[in-house]
Amino acid sequence: MAAVEPISSASVILLRDAPLEVLMILRHERRSFVPNAWAFPGGGLEEGDRHFGAGVLLNTMRITAARELFEEAGVWLGAPLLDAESKRESLQQGKIAFRELFTESPIDLERLVWTSRWITPAGVPKRFDTYFFLACTGRNTAVTVQESEATDITWIAPAEAIERHLRGEFPLVFPTLKNLEAISGFATASALLASRKEIEIPTSRPRIIVENGERKIVLP
Repeated sequence: MAAVEPISSASVILLRDAPLEVLMILRHERRSFVPNAWAFPGGGLEEGDRHFGAGVLLNTMRITAARELFEEAGVWLGAPLLDAESKRESLQQGKIAFRELFTESPIDLERLVWTSRWITPAGVPKRFDTYFFLACTGRNTAVTVQESEATDITWIAPAEAIERHLRGEFPLVFPTLKNLEAISGFATASALLASRKEIEIPTSRPRIIVENGERKIVLP
């Protein structure tokens, strides 16, 4: 069987303070990848995203992350758009391009702080090469779920998400869990963001092993 090439994608770990919480969406049961699991807003790289990257991969992935955050949660990281919900719907339907919205209200890409990169293990039918970015927003930021992608949306403390997952109440996939573990010890978004700047971000490449007849995902 030929190896499945990972799909380039990006996700946003959106933060708000007092107390520190992250935005998560419950993926629709009809989704082909990790249905019925809680995740960060995100999705695959689109050809139009490359227009903004100017040949810099990290900036291209930031654009993907910002676009997906707007499509899936309705959060725009620039100045408020006029008639934002209508433009969000048009973007989802392919009636307008992301570059038009970016021209109207530019996004400071430095607001998206790279925190991790995960590549889905070989041996699964659909693989992703995902860049995860941290971003901060105000406590009163309105969020709304994209119904074709997800069925629920919530703000939750990282430690609480982990605890609920371990109790079987809050299903998470391996990279999501590990990203939550990496940020759960921080009290404020500013401290977390500062800790990630100017550091080397390794690529996490989990593997699938069989132990006692069960498939498990482990880190090398």
